[in-house]
Amino acid sequence: MATEIFTVKITPLEAQKMIKENLDADLVFSDSYNLGDDKFILITTFEKYYARNNSDAGLIVVYENTTGKTVIKATSTGSAIGILKIDWGAGGNLLKRVKNILADYVI
Repeated sequence: MATEIFTVKITPLEAQKMIKENLDADLVFSDSYNLGDDKFILITTFEKYYARNNSDAGLIVVYENTTGKTVIKATSTGSAIGILKIDWGAGGNLLKRVKNILADYVI
């Protein structure tokens, strides 16, 4: 399991839209919480199959601006296989893709 937390200079809604449209993975779940005053907590869950380790990797992305800044929290899970829980880089690859999609907006 790997995690990335970073801040971007766009709204949670814009960040979520960019990830949904550009991430090469299957969207499994999406939910949004409008807290009022332009404050949001958005959650998306993705799944991607990796042939190199013959398994699916899950990705949970939380987008929130409850403190006035848009924070992206992405965690990959389920990509490790075997007794030693080796994922051959699948989880890190998904996180890298998320950050690359939002690279122009990372603060």
